[in-house]
Amino acid sequence: MIDRSFSLRLSTLLLMSCLLGFPMKGAADPNPKIGRYETSTKECSYTDSRKDSVTCTTLQLKGRSPSVVAVRFIGQGTTKNSRKQLTFVTLTTQGESPLKCSTGTCRLDAEAWQSTVSSVAEASFNSSGIATGLPKAWAAKSGKCNLKDRVLRCRALQFNGEVYQAEAHL
Repeated sequence: MIDRSFSLRLSTLLLMSCLLGFPMKGAADPNPKIGRYETSTKECSYTDSRKDSVTCTTLQLKGRSPSVVAVRFIGQGTTKNSRKQLTFVTLTTQGESPLKCSTGTCRLDAEAWQSTVSSVAEASFNSSGIATGLPKAWAAKSGKCNLKDRVLRCRALQFNGEVYQAEAHL
């Protein structure tokens, strides 16, 4: 009969020796473009699906891959502490994401950036952060987001002809 404590020690030793063979730097941060960047804006507004102009106070960029970035404009909702947001999902075809991330936290690492909009989404949340109704999303017929001179602008044309646009001064 084999002593169980010896078997456990041997298994642990084998596992630890296998782990030493893997590079730890890559395991801790497998993709430096995935994560979220959020900042307050100096001036910000977007046009919602009702064609109302919404003042936004926060800009959020969420890196989903080296080339896919969700650009979210967040503003005050209709009631106290509620919020509305308009999101442009972009695909960068030239260059890479404007984000530099580490363990999910990002910083904006580009002076200029341009990306093609693939879809637009709109959502509203109450003061508890619970969605008020179903989010709306549309495929974009065409559209672009670009960052230049600390201003991020997004514009997208829907297949039915509606235009969504937003602008944030950083």
